[in-house]
Amino acid sequence: MNPKRLKEILAAHAEELLGSQAHQDEGYQLSAEDEAELASLQGVAERVNSTLKPVAPGRSFEDQLKRELLTTAHLHRAEGYRPPNPERDLLILTAVAGILLSLAGLLIVLRFRNII
Repeated sequence: MNPKRLKEILAAHAEELLGSQAHQDEGYQLSAEDEAELASLQGVAERVNSTLKPVAPGRSFEDQLKRELLTTAHLHRAEGYRPPNPERDLLILTAVAGILLSLAGLLIVLRFRNII
């Protein structure tokens, strides 16, 4: 089965299980093999849904986590921490690779001219 189509069908089933969408029969034309695969996956989703129940953290946990995150952020700012910049790192890596390739090319040219 097309993975994108399977993903859409399973997403609709998950929304139905969560109660955020009414049952909609999309009228998918599926082969017997695809029907079996889909039924198996939907069965797993239904078992997981019946087993796992949503849990909300307590207010004290939320308050403590917020304090810890704010404290860490203030400490990082006070220490002069700067988050990683992947674009800058890629630029530096590209520049270093360019310099090394240029030196290797220069050595090859000098070697062929018998200067070295």
